[in-house]
Amino acid sequence: MEGLASTIRGALRTVRESGYRILFCSGNITTDFYGYNELPEPLSKALFAESCALSTHQTSMLIDIIGPMVADCPPDYRSNFLPPLLSAMFIQLDRKVSTEWESIEERNRTATPDYSLTEEMRDESILRQLTSSCVMMVVGLLDPNRNNPLEQAADPTTDNAVSPGTSSNGGSLRTFILNTPDILKPLILFCTHAIRMHDTRSCGLITRVLRSLIPEFNGAAPIDADVREFISTEVFKACITSIHDPYFVDTQNDLAGLISIIMLQYHTMTDTPRQILQSLPEMTNEKVDHAINRLVKAQNSSRQQRAIILKLLEGLRGISISQQGRIAKHASIKTRSAMQQQYMTVDANPNPRKELSPDLGGVADMFG
Repeated sequence: MEGLASTIRGALRTVRESGYRILFCSGNITTDFYGYNELPEPLSKALFAESCALSTHQTSMLIDIIGPMVADCPPDYRSNFLPPLLSAMFIQLDRKVSTEWESIEERNRTATPDYSLTEEMRDESILRQLTSSCVMMVVGLLDPNRNNPLEQAADPTTDNAVSPGTSSNGGSLRTFILNTPDILKPLILFCTHAIRMHDTRSCGLITRVLRSLIPEFNGAAPIDADVREFISTEVFKACITSIHDPYFVDTQNDLAGLISIIMLQYHTMTDTPRQILQSLPEMTNEKVDHAINRLVKAQNSSRQQRAIILKLLEGLRGISISQQGRIAKHASIKTRSAMQQQYMTVDANPNPRKELSPDLGGVADMFG
């Protein structure tokens, strides 16, 4: 029966992968594919409605198909084609990746002596690959440092490969996504959860992307106010939680940089970050206000801003495993024993009475 079940699973996997390849090739017909108004909703449902049931490896393959499809979408068809697809993708990816990380952490907490370490390392390695693929998709869509290869697309002799954040037929997708709440909200929610995932590289990339997004929501538009409050609450809390986690010791500078830019950009518009800091243990209003004032003065130096935040959260910061076994040095006074005290005591009598030396003349006569 096991052989039959394996054969059935293999046949279904082959059909699914063939469907992925057909969709990938269909994107090359551009107008006829992206211009079909009734396609986005059923396509997004077919691809992502049950995607949580896929393995992590199959989910990575799905992301690899979606990337070029999004990149090649002409600007005239983005408003119709991309929102249903990207919204469903980030909702399901957030659910899938978060669930898998929670499962890994639960197994680590309840591991028995006969638990297979090899299987655990394999599963975690595949999950890290999936997390990295998702994060690189976000970076490709929102990283402002990615150039738009319009000139390369116009020249048929150049390479047509483009990143997910740019399109060979139009401008950057960043502005479109930031102005489309249906895509932006699940994307930022995924980024918030990615800060807490135990993958240092992915956490560092996500903090960089979020730092570039913070100044985009300083306006008075309703979407700006909603996103600003979400970042000031959920993203801010996730950063503090990760700083407290010993796993993220090497990423504390990136997290502190994200906290500092949130406080700098939003402290005049919302009081939420200040209230969250004041609710932390051993945190006073004076310390928080003093840190904010120092941040404002050091707004041109990101290095000083990180140092200010790390100093403010010094009592909450996680420490590495190599430092957890160190014994703290306390300034204690060693108690001397009675014998030590006797020989360490100086005689208080400044003029002691000198005793006369014994007469040794007879001893001298013995030696003639």
